[in-house]
Amino acid sequence: MTIAVAHLRRKSGNTFLALLILLLCCLLAYWPLTFHVFSLKNDALNYFLPVRYQISEAIHFGYWPFWSPYFNLGYPLHGDMQSGVWNPFVLIFSLFGPYTLKTLQYETLLYIYLSGMGMYFLAKFFFKDWRIALLSGAAFMLCGFNSDSSQFLNWISSASFLPFVFLFYYRTITECHWKMAICSGVFLYLLFSTAYPADFILTAYLLVFVFCWYVFQKNNRHKKNLWPQLKLHFLMISCFLLLSAPAIISYTEFLPLTQRGTGASYKEVMSNPFHPFLLLSYLTPLTVWKAPFAALTDPLERNSFFGLITVALFLLSFFLKTDRRIIRFFKWAFVVSLIFSFGELGGLRIITYYLLPLMKAFRHPANAKIFTIFFACLLAGFSLQQVLKTTIKNSVKKYIWYILLLSFIGLLFWSLTNPISIFSSHLSGNAGAIKIYLDRLGFSDILFINIMIQLPFLIMIYYWLIRKINLKWLLPAALLNSIIHTILFQPFTVIKKDTVTEIQKLLDTVQKPGYPIPDLNATLVSNSNSGMDFFKEIGTLNMYNKKIGRVAYRITPSNLLKQNEFWFNEKIRNILFQYPIFYKADTIIAIADTSKMPLPEKKIILSERNIPGNFSNNAAYSATVKKFTPLEWNIEIKSNDQGYYCLFQNYYPRWQLFIDGKKEIPDRCNISFIGFKLSPGRHFVSLRYKTADLKFAFLLSSISLVLIFVCLFSTGTRSSFISINSSDNQAT
Repeated sequence: MTIAVAHLRRKSGNTFLALLILLLCCLLAYWPLTFHVFSLKNDALNYFLPVRYQISEAIHFGYWPFWSPYFNLGYPLHGDMQSGVWNPFVLIFSLFGPYTLKTLQYETLLYIYLSGMGMYFLAKFFFKDWRIALLSGAAFMLCGFNSDSSQFLNWISSASFLPFVFLFYYRTITECHWKMAICSGVFLYLLFSTAYPADFILTAYLLVFVFCWYVFQKNNRHKKNLWPQLKLHFLMISCFLLLSAPAIISYTEFLPLTQRGTGASYKEVMSNPFHPFLLLSYLTPLTVWKAPFAALTDPLERNSFFGLITVALFLLSFFLKTDRRIIRFFKWAFVVSLIFSFGELGGLRIITYYLLPLMKAFRHPANAKIFTIFFACLLAGFSLQQVLKTTIKNSVKKYIWYILLLSFIGLLFWSLTNPISIFSSHLSGNAGAIKIYLDRLGFSDILFINIMIQLPFLIMIYYWLIRKINLKWLLPAALLNSIIHTILFQPFTVIKKDTVTEIQKLLDTVQKPGYPIPDLNATLVSNSNSGMDFFKEIGTLNMYNKKIGRVAYRITPSNLLKQNEFWFNEKIRNILFQYPIFYKADTIIAIADTSKMPLPEKKIILSERNIPGNFSNNAAYSATVKKFTPLEWNIEIKSNDQGYYCLFQNYYPRWQLFIDGKKEIPDRCNISFIGFKLSPGRHFVSLRYKTADLKFAFLLSSISLVLIFVCLFSTGTRSSFISINSSDNQAT
């Protein structure tokens, strides 16, 4: 017993040490974000920061963050799969106050660290050795996908939870344990609620392939008895559905009303593939942003680096024979995901586009490189396991090293055949100068620099992996290689010359806290005029100054279809933008008769239906906002004649209209907005956003999550969830 306890403590100590090392590697590699030296690039500032600010602002002032009145003239945040309304991490961060730039950076670092932690536990499960797991975890955490995508929070959160999903799902089907099924459901929910939708879809297909591969392989003892597996899958799916209920309700309602919900064309789906020549990033990743041959791939989706030493071990895995079927699965999965990432050139993306459900719903085939890196890191762990067992002939290891050496010699020759200007460039010591200096470098310059950085590590591979196995030095070298490159990636991907202090000071200056009563007499054009004043620094100003307006930048990747129809009708938009955000019409025109538009001084309303009534040319009235929140408008209106009114907030099925306490049906007018008719006299009009079902689903999800944790941790020890021992593991 004493020996067993000591063994458990030693293993737990190794895990704690490994997780601490991963944390230190994360902080060192991302020191620009950790110490707030630079601000994030505009992609984060234009979408993720303002949207999360809207969510956290609502929570901070005691409202449900379902609707933003300042987002493109009104937007259902809870329906946008990338907004973060149902992201538990965003909700937790929001409890501490409205989002700042630092909050966004903390969230970014959390996702990056979780990706390393997940890969660590996954590799430890398969390869037993904590050092192997540390190598795989660090390589995955500091890979080019994370450094490229760290301004796209839903992309790097895909990397955060993919290893956990795979780990617990694999343990579910191999160990047939209900706890593993529940954990699989929990992490599927986290992937669904935080990650890029395409990565969730691809992960779902991956799990289907894992299940089919496991059940239908030869001599599988579960092949003749699928009932236990079906029960476990029912439990897993039920857990996922309970936790995801509010998000599922929101998305199924929202998607048919948006441009992304209608699917994408073939051309859109095939856009931004991973150029095959970008496999160069395995060796010299710094070159990919200036690569002259890769214009078809977005600069922020070109990098697949996961450490030179890890790459050497990954290449070695394809020269090693193994009886472990799971390793063979990893190899095939790597090849398939790589071909898929090539897009139209690989052919596989074309097949899936026409044959598989949901494969028309997303673009960016290059995004699939997260799966190639994922399986490559696992294969590198397998190779290192074989190396430590000394079962690999030196001739095989030397063969890999010769491949790397010849590759670097060829690349060096390539760089030297072009003019090298790096030594003639002046470099001062400040961070802004580094950014300017890197921007001036050409492809050959960066290639030469990167080769010089990699050569010492190539020598380390030879001495500590081939001539003599010395993990004591090889492992730190591998970590150092990843850290150096991750630091160097950031000036290309997530760093600007502006400091965080400067950007946050500007944000603090323009922000108006809470929900000030809107000026109903202010026109859309006056509210929108300043919207682009600080676009390069903080994005659209309307999201912070709390003025209802809109600029040309759409903010969201999935806008409402009707809002798009309004915005792109320039003739109608220019007329309506001269009107106040709430007004009474003196002219009603059928939307089919827009060619008969009257003079701009007329207050028109475009109607989708025939509106009976006598509407006077006398448009005199008074309107006073009595209450305003993100989810409610209470307006007192006085008029001596019958009138039809329009509020420039986007129409959405959840908006309910009450006139003098009586529920009425709101109209959609002016293509995208809310309209209603009033009789003469004094009226109290209330617009309320329907939230009861969402609140109930959120309560159900929260209670389910608490019960799941109570159930898991009240029947067994913590070690059962992170155990790396499995009687079925070696067999598979």
